[in-house]
Amino acid sequence: MIIDFNDPQLENKLRAQEQVYNQVRMAGEEAPAKILSMTDTGIRVGDTASMVQLYVEVYPKDRPAFSAYTQQAVLDTSRPKFAPGATIYVKFDPNELKPVAVDHTPIEGPTRAVKCPSCGATQTLTEGQTACTFCGSPLTT
Repeated sequence: MIIDFNDPQLENKLRAQEQVYNQVRMAGEEAPAKILSMTDTGIRVGDTASMVQLYVEVYPKDRPAFSAYTQQAVLDTSRPKFAPGATIYVKFDPNELKPVAVDHTPIEGPTRAVKCPSCGATQTLTEGQTACTFCGSPLTT
């Protein structure tokens, strides 16, 4: 579907949503986020981009991870950067946590440290890791 900018209802919704995201981008706290899923909304933005909905897990610096939905217009050529499993940076309101707004795509993914409940070793988790590197006990993430 091509966005019809003569349709005031659709245009107003998109503009209001973008205003909220811009406010979060300006005043929010930055954090890495892992894309858990990406859904194409069916809305085309011009000839070169699509509006997509992203479900992300956000990893703030000094608080627990949380999940959120956000939307973003993505250039067709940049779409692989937004595939599930990819890492992006988002901004969020530290008082509300949601909404989150896409800020930029990073060069590398976030790291996440956990403490093994069995041996007490602290380690950085790698993608898909479920057991302690030191003792082999299951890790809770």
